[in-house]
Amino acid sequence: MLEAPDAHPFLTEHMFMMIRSALRKRELEGRPIKAAVVGAGQMGSGLADQLAHLPGFRLAAVCDVIVERAAAAAARAEVRSDAVTSEAEAHRLLAEARTVVTANAEWLVGAPGIDVVVDATGIPDATARLALLAIGRTVPFVTMTVEADATVGPLLGWMARDRGSVYTVGAGDEPVVLFEMVEFARAIGLEVVCAGKGKNNRLDRTATPDAIAGEAAARGMSAKMLTAFVDGTKTMVEMASLANATGLRPDCPGMHGPHADLDDLLRVFVPVSAGGVLSSAGAVEYAVGDVAPGVFLVVTSPSAPIRRDLAYLKMGDGPYYLLVRPYHLASLEVPLSVARAVLAGEATMQASAGPVAECIAVAKRDLRVDDVIDGIGGSMVYGTIDAADRTARSGALPIGVIQGARLQRDVPRGTSLTADDVRLDQSLTIVHLRRQQDAAIQRGTLTTSAGAAR
Repeated sequence: MLEAPDAHPFLTEHMFMMIRSALRKRELEGRPIKAAVVGAGQMGSGLADQLAHLPGFRLAAVCDVIVERAAAAAARAEVRSDAVTSEAEAHRLLAEARTVVTANAEWLVGAPGIDVVVDATGIPDATARLALLAIGRTVPFVTMTVEADATVGPLLGWMARDRGSVYTVGAGDEPVVLFEMVEFARAIGLEVVCAGKGKNNRLDRTATPDAIAGEAAARGMSAKMLTAFVDGTKTMVEMASLANATGLRPDCPGMHGPHADLDDLLRVFVPVSAGGVLSSAGAVEYAVGDVAPGVFLVVTSPSAPIRRDLAYLKMGDGPYYLLVRPYHLASLEVPLSVARAVLAGEATMQASAGPVAECIAVAKRDLRVDDVIDGIGGSMVYGTIDAADRTARSGALPIGVIQGARLQRDVPRGTSLTADDVRLDQSLTIVHLRRQQDAAIQRGTLTTSAGAAR
């Protein structure tokens, strides 16, 4: 069986100092980390800005299916770039330390002058295809597309480890911030009762791109992206990804997601026996309230002396204690993962074994035979989290594979979709990777137990 790899932390006690020192050294030596950013939307453009201005990095390439958008991202980052129309031209300019813009990501993976590929596409199949190519060419791969990680991250993480490469979710969004907090709490002997995030947007499971187009335009977002936030899919895939990296589980399908402000967290996110909502400890959760844009842990300790120390340190009377980080900086933090991947060959966050949780597709409205699913952030389905053992029994499909699937029978609103309901789009890389992952779990070569045992 494939077990979780031995930890090899990147000098975690002084991690940020060491990263800065290593990057300054590379800058002085003229050896910056040369990064290709794929996807030039809101997150990708912000990331390009960061990489272009941080010492020790160089924005070597920007890629987007709309090449003009890639060029605009490079220009916004104040980087002079050259649009290329062939792989040979891309490689020639990259070898000359020129910054290129292109619509073809495959030209960049493994190219001279590229040390790492950073994915900001937000499209699960594009991420899966690019990750597979990067792993095959042993190029470090950092993704911001958590939707793909929640679907095939366990397989991609194992493949990268097997090839001696790096696949990782990038720092900055709530799952990775929480992962680092969970690792910290466990490292000092605390037990994690609950790891949760504040939901940034209202929750409306019926949201559609058409209905919120005006709001999306006002906020400078794509309507599909905002829909995925509002209908809850984004929160669900994020917490599924965190569950798979930590072994924490959703306490119930969809999580509880109560309204809870900061002052309520220790009352709400504790076991039922203590007056809270959790049927058992070790849960992933979210709160609707003033927690956003922050994240939180509820922790405890079985040790009476440690509980006395925590009380002395003004953490409360216990037995439950609250750790809060009141912010997450999204793309601004991703360079930390880029540096760790290149300098230390280290993943910031990845699934340690088979999935603990899944984000499954649920009909947003009544669906009819021959309908073609418009995917995440569309008008037809939303995602909800559930424990992987439950979804395996029910046959529910992960939302990451549902794009382009054709209905083979009617599915009522509120029903989770199964393989019997749809014919999946066989042209999608993520569909084939998911089948490989499922087969590996059935063979016992990709365990579901290692992550849960963390």
